[in-house]
Amino acid sequence: MEIYGPVPSWRLGNSLGVDLVEPPKGYSKICSYDCLYCQLGHNTFRTIHPKTMDVSEQEFDVLREKIKQTKPDYITFSGQGEPTLNLSLGRVADKIKQMTDIPLAVLTNGSLISNKEVRRSLNKCDLVIAKTDAGTQRLFRKINQPCRGINLNNIVEGIKEIHVRVAIQTLLFSFKKLTNVDEESIKSLIEIYKKINEVKPIEIFLGTAYRPSGSEKIMALTPERLEEIAGQINRETKIQVVYYKKNEPVVVRGERHKTEEKEFLDLLKRRPCTKEDLITRFGKGNLRKIIDDFVEKGQVSTRIKQGVVYYFYNNEEEKA
Repeated sequence: MEIYGPVPSWRLGNSLGVDLVEPPKGYSKICSYDCLYCQLGHNTFRTIHPKTMDVSEQEFDVLREKIKQTKPDYITFSGQGEPTLNLSLGRVADKIKQMTDIPLAVLTNGSLISNKEVRRSLNKCDLVIAKTDAGTQRLFRKINQPCRGINLNNIVEGIKEIHVRVAIQTLLFSFKKLTNVDEESIKSLIEIYKKINEVKPIEIFLGTAYRPSGSEKIMALTPERLEEIAGQINRETKIQVVYYKKNEPVVVRGERHKTEEKEFLDLLKRRPCTKEDLITRFGKGNLRKIIDDFVEKGQVSTRIKQGVVYYFYNNEEEKA
């Protein structure tokens, strides 16, 4: 188990990340999908077979101290892959619930949600954020590139069986001739939202591909177009829609301290960050030197998207 952040989240505010999965050596993530827009790139160890990855008492002690230091709004299962691939998810959720009243969220692609044991673990959290980027199996396969045997209808039926608060997260984008924002795609997504909401009341988190990804030609929506689609979905479903607004800063509370090199890399392994993101998390302090040192060593690189510089963790040395 690795703890990272807190990071500013447009969905959750000040979010402390708990990463329960570890990719095999040489891979940047372990997942049942290989989404076109994934910010961790496409160096994916793909699997649909969960296994137990134990968490030690020492790791729980680290988390307990981190909670005291940072006072997050949420503790969130997320990171270098799909959290439900760790069969210890439910046990870890129970343990965290014993140490704090801070709400617990999980970001899941939903691929294993038809499994009763997985749903039992998810129901131990306060909020399940489940990915749904397409309303048809055909588009789902193109966008999310799931492991063989994963079916969109099974995911939808599984989400209906979740008993805690649920938000459906959809990322909208265009890529060459592929898009999920044309009239037909939005209509099919709306039908999915309605089908789930009839049985299990949900919220919708609507985002776009503003961060760099493994596919350089992924195009984000303009703020105006995202707002327009959010309004359309709300009108046609009567479901609350929360959508990404770029310039709404989140203040990270708690102690700021000298940037730890491991903590810095642990964050970049799990999400590309702008300089502003890093300052929000760590403060200015010695951050510039840390960045320059890792860039010089080749462990961190930069990429520009829509005029914004993002810092990435390079996985090359793990492949060696």
